[in-house]
Amino acid sequence: MKDKIKVLHVVGKMHPGGIETLLMNVFRHLDRDRYEFHFAVQSDERAFYDDEIEELGGTILRQPHPQRGLKKFKRAFEANVRRHGPYAAVHSHIFGFSGYVLKLAHGLRIPVRISHSHTVHRNGKQSLVRRLYQRYMQRLILKHTTHMLGCSRAACESLFGARCWQDSRVQVFPNAIALTPYESLPSNRAELRQRLGIGDECTQLFAHIGRFQPMKNHSFLIDRFAEYLQLHSNARLLLIGDGPHRQVIEDKVDGMRLRDHIVFLGLRKDIPELLGAVDGFILPSQFEGLGIVLIEAQAAGVPCLISEGVPDEADLKLGLVSRLRLDDAAGKWVEGLRQLAATPQPEWPARLSALESSGFNMSSSVRRLERLYGS
Repeated sequence: MKDKIKVLHVVGKMHPGGIETLLMNVFRHLDRDRYEFHFAVQSDERAFYDDEIEELGGTILRQPHPQRGLKKFKRAFEANVRRHGPYAAVHSHIFGFSGYVLKLAHGLRIPVRISHSHTVHRNGKQSLVRRLYQRYMQRLILKHTTHMLGCSRAACESLFGARCWQDSRVQVFPNAIALTPYESLPSNRAELRQRLGIGDECTQLFAHIGRFQPMKNHSFLIDRFAEYLQLHSNARLLLIGDGPHRQVIEDKVDGMRLRDHIVFLGLRKDIPELLGAVDGFILPSQFEGLGIVLIEAQAAGVPCLISEGVPDEADLKLGLVSRLRLDDAAGKWVEGLRQLAATPQPEWPARLSALESSGFNMSSSVRRLERLYGS
């Protein structure tokens, strides 16, 4: 039997997030008779997706976080590559530090070296040292990479530079999703709510999915929802995800006495069913590389209220997305929430067509990656 093509993905750790969700969707749809995925993580802790990775035949390689010393990281990374390779490709998902990773990969003669930008970093308030670091890492990426991918045009420009489009190695690679779970959702939201144990007393149900960190703007969301509750006391909000600021947000909810209206669901694997049960999805992020959760919400036919920090590419033009500025009057956000429940749901064929024409079909994306890895 012909040896499998080995691909090494470099990530922080495999906890749910935009990057990790994309990678797991790719791994599930990959031709695993031909390709083998390994994941180089910078953490000793077991992560949410580790068990599934191993069940699918993947391998998790551990190395110390770069903050514990570049020499330690370099020594562990190179030892892992020599022990578990040879690799046809290294695919790095850790923004600027990908420059150093790809430099090591080049020295180890890995032929395909991919830098993948999944977010947008704002440079306005960064220190001089931080800006110099990013500039240096960008130079390393430009020197050592064979392919530069970004989930949106803004994500590409944020990592590879404003003039990156002059470089043929740069490509927009949308964060695709698996379509089957959304195709099979019941059209009746009440049925899904019943499965989730949400009673008829809840007349309007909203959701937000995101890691608890400042860029996701949970505090702003809580304030706007509290104002909405003054007019619609039977509304509920599901907060799905985890992260370092979760306790801060839970404390705020407790302080505002909103526990009866806001539910913290933590990390979940039943995202399509959760989205299918809600009347509206809210994404008030300060900035996003793309916002794959917005793609998932539209795939479920859910009306969405988003901030100006979410790229235009994430709007499938189905009439499901409304956009407001974060500095708009609070009343505009309250009215935006009210309008979500009144927005009609497009039928599945229309949603499928929009997903495929915009490049968000996972099957097509996997084939595209397989061609890159084999190049």
